[in-house]
Amino acid sequence: MKTYRVLSLLFATLLVIYGCEKEVPKTDYFPLRDGNRWEYRLLDRPLLQRLEAGQTITTAGIDDDIKAPAQDDPDAHLESKADVIDPDSGKVATVEKSGANVARRIALELRAAVDELTYRAMYDTAEQVWSKKGGYVGFQSQRGRSYMLILPPHTGYKWIVTGPGGKDLYFQIETANGSIATPKGTFDHCAVAHQENHDRSEIFRYWFAPNVGLVRRSKYFMNQEVFRQELVDFTVKPATPATRLAEDREVAKAMGVAHRGTEYREDKKDDNNRLDVETNNKGVDDKISKYADPK
Repeated sequence: MKTYRVLSLLFATLLVIYGCEKEVPKTDYFPLRDGNRWEYRLLDRPLLQRLEAGQTITTAGIDDDIKAPAQDDPDAHLESKADVIDPDSGKVATVEKSGANVARRIALELRAAVDELTYRAMYDTAEQVWSKKGGYVGFQSQRGRSYMLILPPHTGYKWIVTGPGGKDLYFQIETANGSIATPKGTFDHCAVAHQENHDRSEIFRYWFAPNVGLVRRSKYFMNQEVFRQELVDFTVKPATPATRLAEDREVAKAMGVAHRGTEYREDKKDDNNRLDVETNNKGVDDKISKYADPK
């Protein structure tokens, strides 16, 4: 009877653990589903300084024509104009003496499935393709490719992506269990990855919340935050069984590779000036190479 009680308790514990794991799928840090939509506000350096000083920042509507904040310092004025360039879309707001405490709102929307792991999307006014090929969350735009997160997230994973112009970008998962506050709320159990250039002068950080997606992205220059994209609203539909199976298969296959997350072969570089919607892993294998400390 005692043995039976022990086995029953063990079985119940396993059910609880399994149930918790099923609530947060290890692959769903960027849900792929037609119609999924995320809205963000964009904060440049002057807005970040005002936010830090305790000022209230208003988020504009999605279709509002928001101008960049005015600056008293002419040099800061020019810097503000540079900071407001979105790193992905390349869109620049016009600097005028208005809208000092108003942040621009943009949307990322998945619009058409190429396959279970690849979706065409619109980010603001720029076309993108998001995918989970090779067990990486990433996107392709006219400006190049980026593989922002490795699945399943594991603290310490490192990888290299060849960025625009052939320059290496160095990635690492800082933690697989981070928290972050956004206008939409606080998100726990986030995978936090950072990207840095060759001399570490420019760093991006990405926060991915399970079952939600990218909830914040920040750019740092010389250790100062100069740009922030943070979640203000989102609509995410549950993944279909077919999508979930495809993701699980892709991650399981990727994890069978030696030195998962620290070493991939580097082949010839292909054309970054087109959107890659191929259904194989070519775009992953030839863009991620063996990790080495930035020189």
